[in-house]
Amino acid sequence: MNTHPSHQTPPDPQVSPQPVEGARGVDGDRSADGDHGTHGIRQGQLPPAAGTAPSDPSPERSPEPSAHPRPLPTPRKDDPSTAPSTADDLLFGDVHVTLDADRGVVTVTGDALPTVSLVRAEGADVDEAVPLGTRSAAALTLTVDGEAARLAPARGRFLRRSYRVDAECTGVRYRLTPDGLEESTLFKEGIAIGELSSTGDGRVSATWPEDRPAGSEVLPQDAAVGYALAAAFGTGGQSFWVAAGAFVGDLLS
Repeated sequence: MNTHPSHQTPPDPQVSPQPVEGARGVDGDRSADGDHGTHGIRQGQLPPAAGTAPSDPSPERSPEPSAHPRPLPTPRKDDPSTAPSTADDLLFGDVHVTLDADRGVVTVTGDALPTVSLVRAEGADVDEAVPLGTRSAAALTLTVDGEAARLAPARGRFLRRSYRVDAECTGVRYRLTPDGLEESTLFKEGIAIGELSSTGDGRVSATWPEDRPAGSEVLPQDAAVGYALAAAFGTGGQSFWVAAGAFVGDLLS
């Protein structure tokens, strides 16, 4: 669930500098209704890493940094809803994911993975439609092995791309964005590296296709961040036309 003194010739006073083209989200090249027809891995649209082919621009700003890491609440062993779910990852073995929706905590651990945690601030407004309870970056802390990372969830509205989540850890940029009703694609530096699925109950499944572009090796941090984002915010999303039709139907009923 996927970092800017030499002599310069003065510009011609008769020519105004050309504006820089605005950045687009990773769904910018898709139709407005988000109906893709296929859920295959595709090139993302964040700026590529050095040495990769050019791609569409990234968001105009890097995700805002999360707050200082907060102490992780102690899991409630007497509550079965907070028991870790275990995914059998083909690359990294057992991956343990814990979602405590009441306290607002997601943790991802594994013998081959760094520990990733997402913590909701105490007293934050809770949106029950979000597994972790909020999409507000100001109310969330993302850490990777105890180091604060940057996080910027989109607001989650009608457009499928509005459910994307951006993160930046150790200088590596990630984006998890819906790719259908149930799945989301994880991008690393603008390159699609995997598909993740979670229905919001803390259970996450991930696939890492072998036909990834050259230089897009999936590293332990990549997988751990992807699992955490998928568990915290869920995956997939309706197309614009489906969501709009449901909204109009509610108004007419």
